[in-house]
Amino acid sequence: MINEKIFADLTVLSKFDFTESEQSRFIGDLNAIVDFIGLVKDFDGYYDDTADNNHVTFSDLREDVEISTATPEQLLSNTESENNCYVIPRVLD
Repeated sequence: MINEKIFADLTVLSKFDFTESEQSRFIGDLNAIVDFIGLVKDFDGYYDDTADNNHVTFSDLREDVEISTATPEQLLSNTESENNCYVIPRVLD
């Protein structure tokens, strides 16, 4: 929990200056954030993929087939070699 002492230390470190009303509002806001983080930390993120009846079995997947699309020479045909690097022409501004 963030109290006035911790908030005063934070204001010194951040070099911010707050009025009394701003200080009490920010302390409340910071405590709400810390409480929310506590809720998120306690959240059980376990997902059971069989519980939603939406599972995919290995036999449902397609076979991976390698296809040839372009040779390295074709890919580099629109480039210029400069100092062992390939310079690609600018297409967009």
